[in-house]
Amino acid sequence: MTRRPAMDSLTTPAPAGASSIPIRALRTTSVATTPDRPGCHALDASLIERLHAVQQRHGYLPRAELQQLAVAMQRPLSDVMGVASFYHLFRLVPPPLHRCVVCRGTACFVRGAERLEAGLRRRGVAFETASCVGACGQAPVLVLDGTVGCGDPGALPEP
Repeated sequence: MTRRPAMDSLTTPAPAGASSIPIRALRTTSVATTPDRPGCHALDASLIERLHAVQQRHGYLPRAELQQLAVAMQRPLSDVMGVASFYHLFRLVPPPLHRCVVCRGTACFVRGAERLEAGLRRRGVAFETASCVGACGQAPVLVLDGTVGCGDPGALPEP
């Protein structure tokens, strides 16, 4: 048995009937496998993880913390702010005393989610909306500080 010299995918002839375009999949390295390379997507993932940690500590992303993070990661503040403002789960302002979420799913919409939102606005209650919270049998649904309940704005604590 004779050994042929090692050839890479650029010099290996294509099998009969195969495309003549060289296959480079074995020679390319995925960006995900090289996290230390500048400009790599892993830096963005690391930034997101750090933003989550800051928000978990403070409840939102204070500007001073974002500036410190930018300096620590050797990135412009505009990059950090761009990522923080792009994802809707990051808060750039302190959260209200109570977190109130109104479901806008189909069942809640049909059963009066809009009236519930109007009632909350009249009372001056800050609230967020969600596409569906998964409690359609109780529609319209309101989640107050993590507790799911039927949407009665009169049952909410004063803001």
